[in-house]
This record gives sequence, structure tokens and C-alpha cells, in this order.
Amino acid sequence: MKKYILSLILFLSIITLSNAQSYLGYVTKQVNFRTESNTSCEIISSLPRGTALFVISKDKINGFYQVLNIETNKEGFVHSSFVQLDKMLPKNENGIFTPVGKTSSTKPIIKIHNNTSLTLTLKLNNDLYTFSPQERKTLTLSSGSYTYRASAPGVLPDYGTENMQSNYEYEWSFYVSTSRN
Repeated sequence: MKKYILSLILFLSIITLSNAQSYLGYVTKQVNFRTESNTSCEIISSLPRGTALFVISKDKINGFYQVLNIETNKEGFVHSSFVQLDKMLPKNENGIFTPVGKTSSTKPIIKIHNNTSLTLTLKLNNDLYTFSPQERKTLTLSSGSYTYRASAPGVLPDYGTENMQSNYEYEWSFYVSTSRN
């Protein structure tokens, strides 16, 4: 009985972990890109066949995937029956924020530089921050664990988890690297 329960827990953990992963996907035919996961909500735009999507998770909401249109960097929903998953995009296990020292502030401070000609969108948990090209901002956060997603139009997002400690200052410079696969 113990072996069965342990096997079940391991199986459920693997399923949960696989669904938490993000994917590159493509629209299989022209489809509505929506603000919510239902057909009666507002339509953001119509996506042509072949549009590349960052599928945030394989977990479906009312049959819809929550996605990021890679070309426009807009977040919305597309019905899963019109999305072909291509490949899993791994989480950044190294994180993006570099600790640069202690600070007198009891909260973590992050200095961010958008070192590109693109508009950067940074999602920390449920909070969204936008940075104009070459803009610098300083954020003061509560200490704790943050899921993040950094994205810009035409760029595959970087995502992962960071632990932000009180009394620390962090830095991050967003830049785009290109590679051929």
C-alpha cells in the first residue's frame, strides 16, 4: 500500500511539473486571440495560421491555453484545439537577478536596465512592469519567492523563479541574444 501511495504521489508530481512547463506553439488555422478563456469575451485580434505562441502552461482553462503572442508580446487566450505544441521551453534555472550587496532597506531593491531598443515587459508573480527602450527603474519588493517572465516583441520569453531576500540589492540588465539552432 505504501509503495502504491508513493508511486501515485510521484506520478502526480511528474504530471504537475510537466504542466507547469512552458512551450513554443503555433496556431494551426486562423483563430481569435481573446482577453479571457471563453468565446463571449473581447477579441484582441485574429491570429493567422503559423503565428508563434509562448504557451504559458499546458494547463487548460475552459479548453483554452493562456499564451503570449511572441510577435506582439501581448498576453491572452487561444482555444487549445487550434494550437500545435512544438517544443518545451525550459525554465531559466540560474535566475536573472544578480545580488550586488546588502542594503539598509528591509525590503529587496532591484535595479533594472532595459538595454535594448524594444519595450520590455517583466511579470513578477501577478504584477506587470513595462520598460521603454534603454529605460532604468528601481523596484522595491517584499522579500520572498517570485515567478518571473521577461519578454519583448519578437523575442522568446525568459522565465523562472527567483528568491528575493530582505536587506539585499539586486541588478539586472535585459538584453537580447541571438542564436541559430
